[in-house]
Amino acid sequence: MSTSPLVNTLIQELSAGDELGAASPDAPSTEQETDPEQVLSSVMERLAVEESFAFDDEIVKQNLDEILIALISLRDGTHGKALIDDLSRLFDAELSPGTVYPRLHDIENDGTLAMHELVRTKEYSVDDDDDAKSRIERAMYHHLALGLFLHDSLDEL
Repeated sequence: MSTSPLVNTLIQELSAGDELGAASPDAPSTEQETDPEQVLSSVMERLAVEESFAFDDEIVKQNLDEILIALISLRDGTHGKALIDDLSRLFDAELSPGTVYPRLHDIENDGTLAMHELVRTKEYSVDDDDDAKSRIERAMYHHLALGLFLHDSLDEL
């Protein structure tokens, strides 16, 4: 997917000074686990989001596949209960297992995730790094474009 210079500049500005050491979007990723809470906190701080900000459950549901893939990649594998806890803690989204587990199974069936049966649970990990990255990038660009459109329309009000 080709990106415009404006989008690349925005991404670089948002990534500048990232205390987590995030590199440019084209830099190779590290294999270490990163805490999703630190990532989200860093983003909210860089964007100077008010403390009263809350994600809308519908936005989280509409982007659940990409959010799940991102959470799994940040944790370098995890199980469904931990993902549901992350969704609740990070995004204040109270999603039921009946919403989350079918999405995990569908993403696994697509080949993006791998599921490993453990004794009492199933652990999910990213199986197709390229597909995972492509899906997350596509969602990111859609949200950036929509956000910039909404931002620019504020000037007209």
